[in-house]
Amino acid sequence: MQTKGFYCVLFQLWLLQSRAVASSLVNVAPSGTATQSSTASGGYPDKAIDGNRDPVYSHGSCSHTGGGFSSWWSLLLPGLYKVARISITNRYEIPERINNAKILIGSSLENNGNNNPSCAVISSIPGGATSTFQCGGMIGRLVNVYVYRTNLQAVLTLCELEVYGELLPPAPTFSAVVMGRNVAVVERRLCWSDALLYCRDFHWDLLSIRSAEEQMEVEAALTTASFNLTRHVWLGLRRYLMGDTWFWMSGAPMSYNYLDRKLWQESSPCGGIDTCAPFHWRDIPCGDHLHFICLKDIQSETRGVEFFSSTRMKSP
Repeated sequence: MQTKGFYCVLFQLWLLQSRAVASSLVNVAPSGTATQSSTASGGYPDKAIDGNRDPVYSHGSCSHTGGGFSSWWSLLLPGLYKVARISITNRYEIPERINNAKILIGSSLENNGNNNPSCAVISSIPGGATSTFQCGGMIGRLVNVYVYRTNLQAVLTLCELEVYGELLPPAPTFSAVVMGRNVAVVERRLCWSDALLYCRDFHWDLLSIRSAEEQMEVEAALTTASFNLTRHVWLGLRRYLMGDTWFWMSGAPMSYNYLDRKLWQESSPCGGIDTCAPFHWRDIPCGDHLHFICLKDIQSETRGVEFFSSTRMKSP
């Protein structure tokens, strides 16, 4: 009985601490940059993050999009956040316009951020009321509200959107330039999928190597890194599960190949590069925790391959 009571006390202390952390979070939305699919009736997107919950539209503190099949409102946060909850204040008039809108959180810019994982689906918010949606620590720097209507009446109005979460600091990096592209060798050991998501959260993508010249410059960067590297480092190299075809997650063409054909006994679909000669690309068990190389510059000419992780998604 004493042991049971002891664990009950521990649980209560943990619960109180968790609540204290949650209550100490501040609204970081006003420090972000808001955009939306269109603007109507003077309802500019930044009005939804002005710190004013006034729900009367005529008072000038609500955003407003035009109509169409779909509308969206997007907030780019100043860094990568672990989002605990989102609060939304609905307009007093025509409150049903918010019904069935999705709250999305992530870092992908694909489709204006509307392909990111879902935190919640808003069934409804009473006119003039504020509702809070728990996002369970989803990670991202984009918060989107997206609505779709088959009757071309997808008008979206937000009188205030608040984001409560913790800023995630980046790991130390060694920076280099590879054929004019800025890259970062990251001093953190992660599995392949976490390394990919880290690069997409903090930079652009895991590095792709497109030519022999780029290969040589990557080799030079690895030999001059400012910290001791793991035997291999992750690249954005992936193999189709049902075949032997490799591709780049960044969407870059596989026009150059430096794969070592000596595969593991159980071939892995994840690829990395040696950190010493001969600097071959190799298939490496995806769960190995290695350093990795991120491409920092936005590559507008390519479309990245989508990748989802159960740790980044929350069912509505």
